[in-house]
Amino acid sequence: MLLKFPTNFLWGAATSSYQIEGAANIDGKGKSIWDTFSHTPGKIKNDENGDIAADHYHLFKEDIKLMADIKMSAYRFSIAWARIYPEGKGSLNQKGIDFYNKLIDELLNKDIKPLVTLYHWDLPQKLQDDGGWSNRDTSKIFCDYATTFVKKFSDRVNFISTLNEPAVFSIHGHADGYMAPGISDKNIFFSSIHNINLAHGYAIQSMRSIKPNLELGCVLNLSPSLPCSNSDEDTKATKIFDMYWNRAFLDPMYTGSYPAALEYKLKKYIQNDDLKNIHQKCDYIGLNHYQHSRVKADKDYLLGARVAYKDERPFGLDNQEELTSMGWEIAPNAYYDQIMELKNKYNNPNIYLTENGCAYSDKIEKDGSINDVKRIDYLKKYLSAVKKSIDHGAKIKGYMAWSLLDNFEWALGFEKRFGLIHVDFNNLKRTPKNSFYFYKNIIQENGFES
Repeated sequence: MLLKFPTNFLWGAATSSYQIEGAANIDGKGKSIWDTFSHTPGKIKNDENGDIAADHYHLFKEDIKLMADIKMSAYRFSIAWARIYPEGKGSLNQKGIDFYNKLIDELLNKDIKPLVTLYHWDLPQKLQDDGGWSNRDTSKIFCDYATTFVKKFSDRVNFISTLNEPAVFSIHGHADGYMAPGISDKNIFFSSIHNINLAHGYAIQSMRSIKPNLELGCVLNLSPSLPCSNSDEDTKATKIFDMYWNRAFLDPMYTGSYPAALEYKLKKYIQNDDLKNIHQKCDYIGLNHYQHSRVKADKDYLLGARVAYKDERPFGLDNQEELTSMGWEIAPNAYYDQIMELKNKYNNPNIYLTENGCAYSDKIEKDGSINDVKRIDYLKKYLSAVKKSIDHGAKIKGYMAWSLLDNFEWALGFEKRFGLIHVDFNNLKRTPKNSFYFYKNIIQENGFES
């Protein structure tokens, strides 16, 4: 049976600046927290870094040609803040502006809609030196950066997301220290939550004041939370985790209030009109989703509740269950459930599926092909869940596969491969995988045979 998607559905892929651009120290770019973190011994697997990554900075035309070859209608990418403002504020870097002008123009020349994310985790190091997201001033500085972007690029870019996955970079950056900037401090974590929310609200207001018809929102990594056991401890921990992972940003941004228990923890950071400033009209929710969250209580973990990360297996899961090479479950029903929760509890918003995909260890055959059948099967399962949610009334506007290219997978280095296109990190050669051609057929048919 052919599963057909709505007319004008956007089919594309997603990337992020630090994970693919490279060019870390040229053309005036400033240092980001990921430049610092990845050069700190022991923080990244194999002590790898994103100095070169996939070198998209120099090879973007080749990468866009590959997108155009399969008629992608959209490309989601992020701006490296420190490439625009090397110190996060102050003097603009014209060469950084020039790069993104060339990238955007090339996309438009190929009839590919640019979907821009202003912040995908790479805070300028100079701002981190002044406290980073725990410093309330960073919210206003981010607003200034967003304002600059709109003034420079909104003649060609209409779709802008403020932040990517604030729950991830707040928890892993400031609660457990697994990711940049590598901090584990409860007070810094709580202040960062609120200041990140403020940054979103301030930026939406400023961008809207300059150009009212922009399509604006935020990208959130959301997933249904379930306890890893029937114990009271794990059940309580699941509510805590859900608050930090799913509600801490979604609720203030899209409903105007924090969960009561979180508001109590944040009360010393909340000033008059803050929630009003955070709760701005958004045109969509960007949903990143990979699996559900199996939560366990952990009194030694700063938040008291956590899911598996690093190389841990999902808690409470049967050892026979097949996982991706990230150690993640294949749970398309969780995708459907998460989409429908947004529909039913958050006023049936427009939803862009801004990230979804899987990592596997791909093998290049003797004939040069990469027969990534597990990724194709994954896409079929997850897109079937998307189609089911559309049939049940969810307003899904597009799907961005994660990722266009194999890339630098943060603390895990280059080992985990999510791309539709294989990258040889020794010579930067691009090789489309069979999933790339499967995706081409999906785009051509605006659907697929289930």
